[in-house]
Amino acid sequence: MPRKTPQVKIYLKQISKAELLKLAKLKKLRISEKWTKGKIVETLSVYVSASDVIKLHSRKSKAKTKIELGLKSALKGIKLEDRVAKAFTRKGFQCIKNIRMKGAEIDIVGFKKGDWRHNEEYVIVECKDRAKVIPSDFNKFVGSMNLYIRKKRLDPELVTGYFYTTGVFDSDVKSQARAFSNIKLKRLKP
Repeated sequence: MPRKTPQVKIYLKQISKAELLKLAKLKKLRISEKWTKGKIVETLSVYVSASDVIKLHSRKSKAKTKIELGLKSALKGIKLEDRVAKAFTRKGFQCIKNIRMKGAEIDIVGFKKGDWRHNEEYVIVECKDRAKVIPSDFNKFVGSMNLYIRKKRLDPELVTGYFYTTGVFDSDVKSQARAFSNIKLKRLKP
């Protein structure tokens, strides 16, 4: 039985109740669907490890070569970017994908024109379709976002950064993100 760690609880709290029940079933634990999410998290945190939670989100590929693996990974990333861009488009943003500039690459930049009641808005979005987002991913995003804001001479007050993943965020990433009022971490189901 794995030791109870705060890291495991942080990961478990990020996933949905359905995913928690799936994890319990994989570990052959008898947990009722009627239990609250909090009770399930408390119970699972004793029986699962952080790697169990991460494995739940890492999908095995049937690709046989490195090239096939690279292509499958790129396609998964593109699908996630399309999904997120469509969501921002529905919210009224004009989105541009895959912006490259010297020293940075940004997955999505969205702009919403203001009116007499609201200022214009910008969103800068990073999408990672992987099991776990680590601090270096987050730091790279913050650097790219700040570079874009400086190069385009945008008012930082009008820009919100979004970091989307289909996996979980490392606890260090969550604590680093709290220092930025204009950056939001979002998790999507794969």
